[in-house]
Amino acid sequence: MEPIRINARLTLREHRSGIRYGTDALLLASFVRGRRNAKCADLGTGCGVIPLLLLASGRCGEARGFEVQAEYAVLAAENARENGMEGRFSVTQGDIREIAALCPAGWADYVTANPPYLRADCGKRNADFVKYAAFHEHFGSIADFARAAAYLLGTGGAFFTVYRPDRLSRLLTALSAAGLEPKRLRPVAADVLRAPSLVLVESVKGAAEGMVYEKNLVIYRDSAHTQYTDELERIYHVFS
Repeated sequence: MEPIRINARLTLREHRSGIRYGTDALLLASFVRGRRNAKCADLGTGCGVIPLLLLASGRCGEARGFEVQAEYAVLAAENARENGMEGRFSVTQGDIREIAALCPAGWADYVTANPPYLRADCGKRNADFVKYAAFHEHFGSIADFARAAAYLLGTGGAFFTVYRPDRLSRLLTALSAAGLEPKRLRPVAADVLRAPSLVLVESVKGAAEGMVYEKNLVIYRDSAHTQYTDELERIYHVFS
């Protein structure tokens, strides 16, 4: 497991046979509106890439990752040490459905999550349980993630998440039920001719009703997907 350099400031260790760092994590980090002294909690942190990006870019000052799978909790802690952030990024192994046993209520200024997108009973089960659990809601539904985020936030705190458009109604319902009012939604499309394949959503605990629907974030300028758009180039530059 050799570390890979993801930008000028960060290296990342990943399990070769496991879940790998992808564009959705980068887009979620870019969607976050944070500040240098903020406390960030990341639910289902995996290898820890989202908190590492947020810390390196000055969007938080302290981060705490929660990860139920032991091998990924260990890996995230190793990545924190590898990047000299062990004093600012801590990792807690545990089930986010039992968040009250893992962290004090209201600890975070904002929460992030790149949760599993698929129902536990959806599709053919991957023989590799680690991969299956990362993509399917085996260790918690989007409603569980929303409830955990609400517990970690004080009134006015924000929850940033990335999800699939075909399950958007489930996400918005879960947020509202947890007392997190959706305030900003941005679809992500591969190119201008494609329908969105992801949505980025910011919700705020205890906020009044009213959501801004932002224009599509388009990844590629061409249908062959060989050239990033100017906006994607800017996002990569922020985290470079």
